Amino acid sequence: MRLTIRTRLTLWYAAVLVTTGGVLLVTVYLLARRQLFSANSTLLLKLVPAVAADPSQTVIAGPAQPAQDLDTAAALINSAREETLRAILYQSALLFAALAAVSLVVCWLVASRALRPLRTVTAVAERLSHDTLSERITHDGPADELHTLVEAFNTMLDRLGRAFQAQRLFAANASHELRTPLTIIQTAAEKALSRPHRTEADYRRAFATVITAAHRSERLLASLLALARAGQHTRHETVDLAHAATEAARAAPPAGPTVHTALHPAPVDGDPAQLELLLRNLVDNAVRHNTDGGTVWIRTDARAGTAVLTVENTGPHLDNDDIGRLRRAFQRGGGRTGGHGLGLAIVDAVVDAHTGTWTATPRPSGGLTVEVRLPAAG
Repeated sequence: MRLTIRTRLTLWYAAVLVTTGGVLLVTVYLLARRQLFSANSTLLLKLVPAVAADPSQTVIAGPAQPAQDLDTAAALINSAREETLRAILYQSALLFAALAAVSLVVCWLVASRALRPLRTVTAVAERLSHDTLSERITHDGPADELHTLVEAFNTMLDRLGRAFQAQRLFAANASHELRTPLTIIQTAAEKALSRPHRTEADYRRAFATVITAAHRSERLLASLLALARAGQHTRHETVDLAHAATEAARAAPPAGPTVHTALHPAPVDGDPAQLELLLRNLVDNAVRHNTDGGTVWIRTDARAGTAVLTVENTGPHLDNDDIGRLRRAFQRGGGRTGGHGLGLAIVDAVVDAHTGTWTATPRPSGGLTVEVRLPAAG
């Protein structure tokens, strides 16, 4: 039979109390027994000189010899001692049994009260669903381990609530983004088929619209797949961010903004594919959301056990509210066009998977500065 925690705690508490009580009663019994023996010996020692001094004075009434009187006295004392010890033992046994019974009841109540927060946690956990994640546990007890457990459980519910909310928002935004190119494809096809006779140029324009929308859908699906895989490590090895940044700079379009690099060794321990994805998205964002004739700066360095990557670009003016939106999927800051708003969301997932941090700061003259800090290798 599997015992509950409450039953096990009760038995443990009761065992401790009963053992302590038993030791106490045995100690009292032994001390009483020792004291009785000591009193018996002392009394006999006092009787011997008294009888020797006056043989006519006896302990027991009636004519008898002094030695017989002493033997009779000793027997009576031993009998009284034995009866006293039996009474102490009997009463101690009754007290021990009563103590055991009371300790079981008290320990059961104490264990029940101590485990009450756990039952509350269990009840809340059983009621939880994606629609009831706002429920929290209240605990007014002292700041003990159970209070810490309740706080940790509530914090977990906060994280789950934010995750579910982000998931719902992500699904809604993804559906909206995918619906747009599909609507364009459907409209172009219906327009091409709306009249029985179309010129070749009309069909070419319709097909070109369909291809453009299909490419947009393909890019969006690729970004969604990259975001889904961003936090998943497939392998670990030492990667130099300077080398990855060099490859990302080479992939920048020649007709785009000018790319300047200042790359120093910055080795990190991570997934090469994910770190390459991180660099590619940062550089792609810096190039796409720029101005005509703009500039992109890429810098890597190692500082006190931290590998630092900085990507800075000119571009439209941004404020702090824009920065907050840019960190979320499908969100674009003021003046930013193109793309699906997934670039920095991918960056956030990759950095989080590598236990790093990153910041995005608007430049006073326009554009953005993104700094990524990852634990250095070794």
